Amino acid sequence: MLISALAEVTRKRFKVLDELASVQAAAEAFTNAQLGLSVVCGAGEVAHGVVSKSDLVRHLARAGQISEPITAVMTRRVVFASPGDDLHATWQVMVRRHLQNLPLVDASRRPVGTLDIRDALEAILKAEEQQEDQLVNYIAGNGYR
Repeated sequence: MLISALAEVTRKRFKVLDELASVQAAAEAFTNAQLGLSVVCGAGEVAHGVVSKSDLVRHLARAGQISEPITAVMTRRVVFASPGDDLHATWQVMVRRHLQNLPLVDASRRPVGTLDIRDALEAILKAEEQQEDQLVNYIAGNGYR
């Protein structure tokens, strides 16, 4: 299964912030409970980094100012995935790296969505259940459904 099969969900959890935005603008974006990560873009809508709720908390805990640019708190070394990547392999990368969210970009590094680890796991488990049901039906002589 490809990540693109979850396109509807990955777009729901998707937010882009301009690199000129303030920390306050990022905090306001996270009032949407479905967001766990925002992609920070520069000129040409190319992804330059990400900002998470944890990034904001660390910044504010160090007495950081909300008027500072988002580039002061964003993570620049980011793991990206593509909608054409295998979902299970991508989920394994997320687990190994302890990532809750992963930005999705196209071939030009333009952001197109955000994959949440819970959505990935749910889709993988659903696919496994369907495969198990097909196998049970086959063994029982019912054929495929």
